[in-house]
Amino acid sequence: MATAAELLRQGRRDEVWRKYCGFLDLSLESFMDIQGRLLMEQVNLLSRCELGKTLLGGAVPRDVEEFRAQVPLTTYDDYLPYLASQTEAEGLFPGETYVWARTSGRTQEHDCKWAPYTREMVTKVGEFAVATFIMASCSGRGDVRLDLDDACLYTLAPPPYYTGAVIARGLVQELNPQFMPTLEDGDRMEFEERISAGFKIAMRNGIDLFYGLSSILLAIGEQFERGASSTKFALDMLHPALLYRMAKGMIRSKLHKRPMQPRDLWKVKGIIAGGMDTAFYRDRIENLWGTRPLEGYGGTELGGVAVQAWNRKGMTFLPDCCFWEFIPEEDFFQSQVDPAFTPRALRLDEVTPGVYELVATNFHGNVFTRYRSGDLVEIVSLNDPEIRVNIPQMVFHARADGVIDIAGFTRLTEKAVWQALEEAQVPYRDWSIRKEYSEQGPTLHLYLELKEECSRDDIRQRVHERLIEKDSGYADFHSMLGYHPLQVTVLSEGSFARYTEDRRRAGADLAHMKPRRMNPNDEVITRLLRGPDR
Repeated sequence: MATAAELLRQGRRDEVWRKYCGFLDLSLESFMDIQGRLLMEQVNLLSRCELGKTLLGGAVPRDVEEFRAQVPLTTYDDYLPYLASQTEAEGLFPGETYVWARTSGRTQEHDCKWAPYTREMVTKVGEFAVATFIMASCSGRGDVRLDLDDACLYTLAPPPYYTGAVIARGLVQELNPQFMPTLEDGDRMEFEERISAGFKIAMRNGIDLFYGLSSILLAIGEQFERGASSTKFALDMLHPALLYRMAKGMIRSKLHKRPMQPRDLWKVKGIIAGGMDTAFYRDRIENLWGTRPLEGYGGTELGGVAVQAWNRKGMTFLPDCCFWEFIPEEDFFQSQVDPAFTPRALRLDEVTPGVYELVATNFHGNVFTRYRSGDLVEIVSLNDPEIRVNIPQMVFHARADGVIDIAGFTRLTEKAVWQALEEAQVPYRDWSIRKEYSEQGPTLHLYLELKEECSRDDIRQRVHERLIEKDSGYADFHSMLGYHPLQVTVLSEGSFARYTEDRRRAGADLAHMKPRRMNPNDEVITRLLRGPDR
């Protein structure tokens, strides 16, 4: 089938939309038909390989319901003996491995997780990535604004991380945008060096698309506002195109009587932003860059999961990367305290609005089967009538290992803490929070590095009030036990940067450079509390 690049070259933009975004037009019944057909194709592949026979328990399900009844839910531990060495014996996996990918984060049990990807699954992830770019740059159904020479500032982790090994590879295969820097050059650079090199190229050539972390976009935008970029760029790169761009940017900013912002230099078609903080930074990013970021959701073990449409509200699930099931929130937490408990797992056409753990069975010869992802998603509605989408809409809720349980009253998520900090207007640079114990009982201890001086007691009260407003369980905990459960420690300036530099010098992997935001351990807190002279 023709790729997006081939179709664009031939001017067949309507076919680009149908191929990459046609899933938005599916009825729920048609969506489930695709799910069922691809699942049974995957079952056939599983039944022929060593790992699949183990997962299926020796019996080959004849239909979707037999599969759900017979095949148990799995976790990464079930795959560890097969995946730890990143090698593949003949007949071990359901499909031939094209590339190995690893997670960019850590869990409580594993430093990282590995996943083998077939060529077919890489193609599907590439199609998902193209769909996100189309959605991020369009104004409505059928509107395709991508071009063959689009320049993409790419700031995510290189191979073997999922973003570099799978997303970037799939994008090259389907669209082949002009990455800045090139993937070959970028893969040889340190993370910060790659971002700096990309922006230097963008100062000359412009930016059409951005794929990366919202925190990077925000940090770059704020540097511009502080005047940290103009002189440096002009002295380092005396290039006519750069100087012309800088001159236009300065004129625009002066006309608007404000510091220069990225929107004065570039007119970006589409921004794909990742990270838990995207929901809280999107307004500030739009103000700085002139383009509202769009969210997509995928993962190393899952491939592509869901994407927002042009109205940037809930995300719509993809029908052809995995078979999706959903463990209700109450069953999820029951299974956390009782390992012998077997939770329910609902199909997409059985869910109602609420929070669920996402369960995935890979298609196209990948390995994960009825896999408990550890991702908690919220079904916010069963459709989106505004844009005529009839598939349940979701938002990302939390990572299972990023939830803090406080005395059984509330389960605080990273998303809730972000929201409280943003609404309390705390001028933070970075933060971590964990459950600790005092003479009174369990407390939440927030460790903050600030951008500007602010009263610790004032921060404590403002964040506490926002948590009471946003989390009824937290409010109940405060009122019933009768004490203030939030403690705040303001860290010295540069604490998080010093931590990252210490980890770099120790040879830590990119995924382990920054401290956990939720429930960091004692060693992490001790490192953060150290001052600049130690």
